[in-house]
Amino acid sequence: MSDLTLCGWRVSTDWPLPELPPWTGDDRPADVSIRLGKIASELSGTVQRTPLIQVNEQGLLRFTVRNVANYLVRAGREVIIDTPHPKGTPDIALFLLGSVLGFLCHQRGMLPLHASCVLFNGRVIALSGSSGTGKSTMAALLMARGAQLLSDDVTVLDLQAEDGPTVLPSFPRQKLWRDTLDALGIEPGRHLRSTVSMEKFDRSALAHFSPVPRRLDAIYHLRSRMKGDELRVMPLDGLEAVRMLYDNIYRRTAASLLGFGDRQFQNCASLSSAVPLYALYLPDGVKKLVHAVPQLELLLGKA
Repeated sequence: MSDLTLCGWRVSTDWPLPELPPWTGDDRPADVSIRLGKIASELSGTVQRTPLIQVNEQGLLRFTVRNVANYLVRAGREVIIDTPHPKGTPDIALFLLGSVLGFLCHQRGMLPLHASCVLFNGRVIALSGSSGTGKSTMAALLMARGAQLLSDDVTVLDLQAEDGPTVLPSFPRQKLWRDTLDALGIEPGRHLRSTVSMEKFDRSALAHFSPVPRRLDAIYHLRSRMKGDELRVMPLDGLEAVRMLYDNIYRRTAASLLGFGDRQFQNCASLSSAVPLYALYLPDGVKKLVHAVPQLELLLGKA
């Protein structure tokens, strides 16, 4: 299979990943190798663990998703997948391009934020927040107004880049709930998951994707408002800003188990002094968000 592109890395993979564009860069060896193999139920040596993760003193990380797969992540360069499912089963890629991507970032010295990121009116804007706060929905609303997608749900930052904190674009797909797709008139793609009342689908964003690394201009942390239809923006600084970033590190527990917790806290402190941060209060519900988009454009322009 041809090598693929993820966050600017050359990825050699045994597992089909149609979500990723082909590699078009130089002929250097693969930055990340993904292959099938057997993984022991217990890592050797001294092991720290959570119910889903094991990490040993060599920095090996074993990640278990029940009834889906086990993943072994080594040195930010190698991923082994142990699964009973046939090639192409979508659940394997769902976690590979989510949690496992976060583990790779920690091992490679990158800062992964739980955020979507868009290029909008010439500004690179990250939309951070916990699951369900509307990161992908906000990105989709802005894309309908001409924004380009850099990442969905996981925004990978290179804090050592020459131009300052730089976003490494991930891949041209989004994960959206059915109510967002219906509100924007978007045809759903592959079915990903269901809750009691909602269904989530993926969506190709190839026509709206920007593959070029870009310096980050601002981070907006999404907070819901149960009352009121208007958006509100408040600047964040000092310890409040650092705390917000630290709370939104993607797979932060794994970073701590790997011994990178202090480093990532320092990265958050550096990022908070280099990039403006804001709290963005949103009305509750997709329909109210759709009506608030003109106000959102104005607020983002003022910032």
